[in-house]
Amino acid sequence: MSDISKTTINLPVDLKKELKKMAIDEDTSLSGLIIKMIEEGMESRNKTVVSDED
Repeated sequence: MSDISKTTINLPVDLKKELKKMAIDEDTSLSGLIIKMIEEGMESRNKTVVSDED
């Protein structure tokens, strides 16, 4: 992931707190955790789309 584009999102305070805790538990940054979750979600979504087309 060599190219990075900065963006801003608004999160509910409680959700951000939970994500921060998860990031600490996984020894990563909040940003790293969110990127990982988005990538996993996209991968899962792409598999679902392929499965639906069968």
